[in-house]
Amino acid sequence: MPGIIPSAHRAIGPSSAIASTLTALATAHAASAGLPAWDPSTPPPPYVMPTAPTVARAGTVGAIADNSNSMTAYGPAVTFTRTTGSSYAGIGTTVIGTTLPVGTATTTPILGSARPQFGSSAWIRAGQASSDTTVSMQWRTATQAELYGSSTSVEQPAGGPLPDSGPWNTLGSDVLKITGIAATGPLDAQDRLPTDAYTLEMTFDPNIIVAGYQNYDTLGWTLNDIIAAGELQLGYFDPQTQLWSKGINVIAAGASRVQNFQGTWDAFALANGVTDVNLSNFVGSWGLVIDNANPTNSRIWSVLDHTSSYAVVPAPGALALLGAAGLARGRRRG
Repeated sequence: MPGIIPSAHRAIGPSSAIASTLTALATAHAASAGLPAWDPSTPPPPYVMPTAPTVARAGTVGAIADNSNSMTAYGPAVTFTRTTGSSYAGIGTTVIGTTLPVGTATTTPILGSARPQFGSSAWIRAGQASSDTTVSMQWRTATQAELYGSSTSVEQPAGGPLPDSGPWNTLGSDVLKITGIAATGPLDAQDRLPTDAYTLEMTFDPNIIVAGYQNYDTLGWTLNDIIAAGELQLGYFDPQTQLWSKGINVIAAGASRVQNFQGTWDAFALANGVTDVNLSNFVGSWGLVIDNANPTNSRIWSVLDHTSSYAVVPAPGALALLGAAGLARGRRRG
């Protein structure tokens, strides 16, 4: 797919040389477009936090997210039982509260903006249980290290959890930890537990994603640019690298997978004849839909085959940025 860097390279940020090249490139293109030069030391603008829902979205159960600024602490588990042969569809939770209020010592605002608490929702849309099992969902808010503005330099701070580099990287949702999808084998070499195929769908806020990109450069990224480049996906937290990776990093991709589908899961399933029984053929498929009337109800879905911690993750890489520069330049001429 044009503009996409292979997933194996996403956990590594650009070298200092590449970062310097990108700085020069962005500055040159900005100058040619009559725009201000990009200054990587300029902090991002304050982010306006979305209003979290006070009740769970239809079809979900209310959940409390950990808000201690920890990447390993999660709120109380919400559990769902499934019997052999039954569908995983219908399992879902919405963050309706957090363990700590914004403004406490562990939720210190960064660069004038409090850490967002999105009130995210997540549902399982499809999949068939191969054995009796209990599925668990737990939530946490994004930590300061997972938000744009955590670094005001070109490179991500040492040990930072976000892929690639730069202050534009940010999670676009709260973080969901899911366990209990029936295992189909032992841990693989990357410490991933193979499971039944299942479709996970999550809400996210596209506004914070666009704000991060536009703060990074002066090339005029729009949401359509980001989506067209395939740079907005459901990501999982890699237990080995301690970095966020893309949801397309599945254990065994299906022969019929489709990536960057522009539409709802229902539309995808109908168009491709997807059922709980044949879902494994579509492992690695993903898509998204933007809700213009209610942006924080925008959704990304992905067909997965392992359990982990998930969130909506953008991650522009060096090659993608080079491509975007030309794209933005062409748009500005129009």
